[in-house]
Amino acid sequence: MTLKRVNSSSLLAIKRMYERSLTQILQVLRRIRCLTYAMVLITFTTLVLYLLHDVISFTITSRQTVFPLSYGQPQFAVTVHHEKAAVIRVRKTIKKAECKSQENIIFTKTHKTGSSTITNILLRYGEIHNHTQLLYKYPSSTEYKRLEESKLLAGRTKANIFAQHANHNIEFLKNHIQEGAKTFTILRSPVSQFLSAFSFFGKTRLYPADTFEESVKLFFKSHGHQRYLKDTRFCKNCGNLVNANAFDMGFSTERYVNSQDKESFIGGFLEEAARSWNLVLITEYFDLSLVLLKRRFCLEYEDILYLRSLERVKKETVEEPYTLAAIKDIQHIDQAIYSYFNDTFWEEVEKEEGIFEELAVFQKLNRQVQSFCVQGSKVGYHGTLANVLSDEGKDNFHCLAMNTRCLPFSLLLEARDDMRVTEEKLEEIKGEYTDPDSLNYDQIINLDRKTDIINLSL
Repeated sequence: MTLKRVNSSSLLAIKRMYERSLTQILQVLRRIRCLTYAMVLITFTTLVLYLLHDVISFTITSRQTVFPLSYGQPQFAVTVHHEKAAVIRVRKTIKKAECKSQENIIFTKTHKTGSSTITNILLRYGEIHNHTQLLYKYPSSTEYKRLEESKLLAGRTKANIFAQHANHNIEFLKNHIQEGAKTFTILRSPVSQFLSAFSFFGKTRLYPADTFEESVKLFFKSHGHQRYLKDTRFCKNCGNLVNANAFDMGFSTERYVNSQDKESFIGGFLEEAARSWNLVLITEYFDLSLVLLKRRFCLEYEDILYLRSLERVKKETVEEPYTLAAIKDIQHIDQAIYSYFNDTFWEEVEKEEGIFEELAVFQKLNRQVQSFCVQGSKVGYHGTLANVLSDEGKDNFHCLAMNTRCLPFSLLLEARDDMRVTEEKLEEIKGEYTDPDSLNYDQIINLDRKTDIINLSL
């Protein structure tokens, strides 16, 4: 009986041990199964994210995200084979809505806002699509112009595109641009525009000091008090500097000074400006502005490409809050215009479904083209960084045209199209434009405009 009792107890203990072991084994198997499911899920998620990475490189989460024109040395993209396929897929995915590309365009060129890049885009657009430009007589210059019949290119009474510096005069331009023209311009934050203009137009030579910031302070000090700058149009050395964007847009400083209610005068100008321009772009969101322009004017990606260039080697800054406040105060007219159109810009952006995805595509394409066209940089115009083109870029119209400053580009077109330019003068002109990284006269005449620069760059 005792032996049987022991054996029975042992069997019961063994059974319990077996049950516990089996339970533990089942628990381990369940964990392994969960882990397997988790590994599968992680692998699948990683694959999806990898595929999406090539289509959308980033997501905009706030309207405060900035896409500057460029204020540093160009960063050249490294071409990766899987990215090429992704770009091709994306170009096919985001298709342009059914519309007709805008042929007739009036661009109001503003100072130190990235407007020269826009002018370059429009000059290329005209050349590639056979749209004529309303140009000045050869040789024009960057000096400020009031539009007059006598200054225009001989033999061309009407054209498709105007993109030159001039005091805005919509009635004059409507008489010289084909019917159905759309108008647009670009504005920049008035403080940064002032600092850029102060440096670019050599104001530091007029107000010499140990530092750039001290030179700006000397400018304010030399004018006595700020009321002088704000309440009169006679501002010494203020050309292209103080409220320059307002002047570019046709704002009458003299009428403003003589008005009894200056705030109402500015308000009236803003109401008229909102009717005059179909679109106002913002420099601080340059790439986004170009994509918005592409959509509103029914353009292609190829039409809005640009090369980063003319970036300052030395960055001039002002940090003292009092000086920055003084600049904003003196720029009060431009500030009112900028604030108004910055708001309308975002209102227009919010109407555009999928625009940020399209922005990501454009920036990828533009980096690819920059990498194809450019192999380095050199010190160029006004101490800025200029591009050195690759061997392929030097034989491509798009690369050469994008890398040609808008004044030489305009002069070459004027020389080609101005009936008053003689054969002897043309021979002289051919010898003036010899920069291998920019267009020359023979290339303006002979280079093929129809090459697909985006496909070449992939």
